[in-house]
Amino acid sequence: MPGRQEISAVHPLFTNEYLIPLLELLANRGISPAQLVTNTRLSPRALGQPGTHISAREYDQIVRNAYRLSNDPLLGLEHGRRMSIASHGFLGFAVMASETLGEGLSLAVRYAGTRTGLARIRFRQGQDECALEIIRAAALPDSYPFIAHNILSTLVTIARFLTRNNDILAPIIRLVESAQRPVAFYEQLLGCDVEFNCDQYELVLPKAALSLEVSTANSVARHSAEQECERLLAEAPGEHIDLASRVRTLLISYGSGLSLEDVAERLRISARSLNRQLAQLNTSFRKMVEEVRREQATRLLGNSSMKVSEIAEQLGYTDTSNFVRAFRKWMGITPLNYRKLTKHVS
Repeated sequence: MPGRQEISAVHPLFTNEYLIPLLELLANRGISPAQLVTNTRLSPRALGQPGTHISAREYDQIVRNAYRLSNDPLLGLEHGRRMSIASHGFLGFAVMASETLGEGLSLAVRYAGTRTGLARIRFRQGQDECALEIIRAAALPDSYPFIAHNILSTLVTIARFLTRNNDILAPIIRLVESAQRPVAFYEQLLGCDVEFNCDQYELVLPKAALSLEVSTANSVARHSAEQECERLLAEAPGEHIDLASRVRTLLISYGSGLSLEDVAERLRISARSLNRQLAQLNTSFRKMVEEVRREQATRLLGNSSMKVSEIAEQLGYTDTSNFVRAFRKWMGITPLNYRKLTKHVS
């Protein structure tokens, strides 16, 4: 959005969810988490632990370390190419359940803020083509190319999956910088044309591609996921982590089976004070436990081979049927049907 102020680099903005696949990618190249956290306040263990909050400045340093250690200017493109729809949480599920590619991309633009505060996506439509522009939202000039590369590569991967790689798709990726490797290397990696020295980082598609039908369309599931995206967008941290975010981190780190008293003790406040402060944030401990369970359930169903009964137990349910009923209430479909929708998108 023109004129919108960039986010400060010092405030904690998001969890490390998207960095975990990067750790796996770099581990295959012999680069350890200990090397990546150089010059940050993070521990190697925290970097790989889901739910760890990191600041934009720490993210920037990790990306700079990754570039230096890998000597790979295409690292962001490779990272994005490896991301599945299931790794994007409720936003990925909403996009996957859309009726058309255009609807799915519109959701990606609207709810990008639920996944990252480092960049925004702007949609532009012309007579014969449309474009998704990547707009920098944080003061991170060094790591911004990585962020833009990652988003562009992810969008191409998602568009291909949604349309079953329809010939009409014909994506073009436009990059601001000059080619750092032979052009053929980029095109082989991304499977599409790539243009350089452009004015903007963007993905360009034929306008006709917006009408392509999505094979995994499900209006009930899309509505449920979109409601969750609305909630997450309203709660997305701007320049600080509030008490609710700290509670979420504890529930994710130690398990949603933690009691109110357990969490209050770790935060060094009374249970009564915790309840009161959460109420001031228009939430409650019980509601937050349910939200964390919902998010972890979708992640485990989409990204693991655990049985439904095992997931139910891990989330603190004593009876699998109670978990199934809860999941159906959240998402409009059963856990097994959700897994069927996501298992082939990795």
